Amino acid sequence: MHRSPEILLEPLELAPGQVLPCRILPGPMDGITEQSFLTAMSIRHWVPCWWTPFLRISTGVPRRSRLAAWLQPYLDTGLPVIAQIMGVASDKLAETAGRLHEAGALCVDLNCACPSPKVIGNQGGGACLKDPAWIRDTLLAMRKCCGNRAISVKIRAGFASASELPDITAALRQAQPNLVSLHYRTVTEMYKPVPDGLLRLRQAREALPDVPLFGSGDLFTADAALRMFQETGVDGVLPARGLLANPALLLQIHDACKGLHRPELCPIEKIAFLRDLARSGCDSQRAPNGFLLRMCASLFGRDSELFQKLVNLRKLQASWKHLDQVMRKLG
Repeated sequence: MHRSPEILLEPLELAPGQVLPCRILPGPMDGITEQSFLTAMSIRHWVPCWWTPFLRISTGVPRRSRLAAWLQPYLDTGLPVIAQIMGVASDKLAETAGRLHEAGALCVDLNCACPSPKVIGNQGGGACLKDPAWIRDTLLAMRKCCGNRAISVKIRAGFASASELPDITAALRQAQPNLVSLHYRTVTEMYKPVPDGLLRLRQAREALPDVPLFGSGDLFTADAALRMFQETGVDGVLPARGLLANPALLLQIHDACKGLHRPELCPIEKIAFLRDLARSGCDSQRAPNGFLLRMCASLFGRDSELFQKLVNLRKLQASWKHLDQVMRKLG
């Protein structure tokens, strides 16, 4: 049945008094959705909400002051924040979730999706998909600590095979989180092309009829997001890597839901975005700024004149004026 894409623009109440402003959210990306990216995106109003990269919980429950300091840059944007945690100790994760809610998180998300070999080697992230009962029990422990405050879980379609998805969704039905986000690849597929990604999302939708479900995977254009929404029945979309090549993607999806077309960013707008990334990170002592180079490569290509000039800059803090001049000239 055809659904109006304007549904994606509607707020979604996760729990009493805890409401997402819409259903088009930026996916969490480790090493990306951090300070300079937060600033450059937020001042342009290109995001409605922030979803943090995972905070690893290992040896103990972090102090409240540490959790508050970690969450503060996201809260400073004035936008709702979904705080993501990852680990293997259910009790520590649950207590941390409760403390993050006290610190101001709208929702606390359990990462069971990260495919990083290092994370998998430590039995965290996507490795948790091997044990759906652990996911269920951890979410139930989080519920006990968080009460009626929102909790969510990020999963993939399985660890080694999408045939694992029914067991995973069965565990989630028992746990009843307030939100599930599903990247339709398995852990072992990493980011390889898969022909049946939307089918997997549709199967998850059928298995989780009473839980809000957001879809993720290859959302690089507004058309791809609307197609996912229409063909799978998901409640929302969660672009992630698509924001690297097109930071304004969420706005383009928003406009497409209304039947409008928002043009691609022009070179001047892209350069202004890069300048804000660099300005936000100019107090860093680290050099070179690998994230700035990565964004430049995504926006302009590694063969571009701008990328080649930035590669040759050694210390961005000492060279901020030079960097600004380079971008102004090329813009």
